Amino acid sequence: MTGVTRPIVALIAHGAHESGGGMERVFAELIRRAHGEFRLIVISRELAPDLRPLVTWRRVRVPGRPVPLLFVLFYILAGIRLARTKPDLIHTLGALVPNRADLASVHFCHAAFDAANQRDVRVSKPVFRRINTGLQRALGLRAERTSYRVGRIPVLAAVSEGVARELEHFYPGTRVFVTPNGIDATRFRPDPVARDELRRSAGVSEEDVVALFVGSDWDHKGLSIAIEAVALSETPSLKLWIVGLGDQDRFHAHAERVGVGERVRFFGVCSDMERFYQAADVFVLPSLYESFSLVSFEAAACGLPVLATRVHGVDELVADADCGLMMERAPEAFAAALAELASDPHRRARMGTVARRRASAYTWQRSTDTVLAIYRELLGPNRVLAGERAA
Repeated sequence: MTGVTRPIVALIAHGAHESGGGMERVFAELIRRAHGEFRLIVISRELAPDLRPLVTWRRVRVPGRPVPLLFVLFYILAGIRLARTKPDLIHTLGALVPNRADLASVHFCHAAFDAANQRDVRVSKPVFRRINTGLQRALGLRAERTSYRVGRIPVLAAVSEGVARELEHFYPGTRVFVTPNGIDATRFRPDPVARDELRRSAGVSEEDVVALFVGSDWDHKGLSIAIEAVALSETPSLKLWIVGLGDQDRFHAHAERVGVGERVRFFGVCSDMERFYQAADVFVLPSLYESFSLVSFEAAACGLPVLATRVHGVDELVADADCGLMMERAPEAFAAALAELASDPHRRARMGTVARRRASAYTWQRSTDTVLAIYRELLGPNRVLAGERAA
């Protein structure tokens, strides 16, 4: 690329790294694959150390908690940073700044979630947490309605077909493309050795059936439903492992109340997530709303059947009963499915084989290629670049 003026792209996100969810990871993978063709300016609070040499990082120093404060401060300060930047193209990870942008990757449609008025009150949240969550969603909805309206941004990049339909419904007139997430199928794959090691260290026998739950925001993701499903399944060999950040005391107390405290285990946040997928037997996700559900695809890539509510991403992955089941968001439904699969290891194996094949089609290279195609279209062949103007 020596002697060639590369387009300057400003990427705006709260963070870009692999230790978070799909939103943080998608920009990390994009940076790795796009920095040779584009000059990248990253405006973010966090950036993985290995990505910093590949970009110009303009760090936004704001606290990580509480989330509403993070959102407001980042919205203002990142907006100021962006206003002082002269890129050829602006790509935001959601509605994060007041500035106009060229492209926004959408991993959560606040308008759709708000319209559904979805709540989970099975395990009562502390008052402060309810206030914090409500304020966070109100801010996200307000920013979304400002940023995504017609004339404000030319392109919205939905992470799944379901989110694309939501955006077309709530923000008509703005072009919508689908840019799905990807997975690393070499990292997320079945591994019998890793399976035996983790199960042995966790005190779980091969006869036990491990249901795995992964994620944060446990009320939203339906952990209480998963816990109650284990109790209702009346399958003594069934265990539930929880990986992710949440209120362990509150949910452990709930497990004790329904009589499965000894069969539910919390592992916290883990950097070696693939080991848990590899050691489990089935993946459960009774979520209220998902935009893509990266964890479901990772679980499927490791050969796990997926039991989930009919949420975006999972509906594309499962499609039918070949590699998982989609069901009503109720403990009774998940209990019946867990009991059925716990008693049929051959069916679990067949479903897991199909699950891996389907999930493996979603690569990070494919994900990046869909984004870069939008970049090239927006920039066009005759657009004068910032570097050329400066010259």
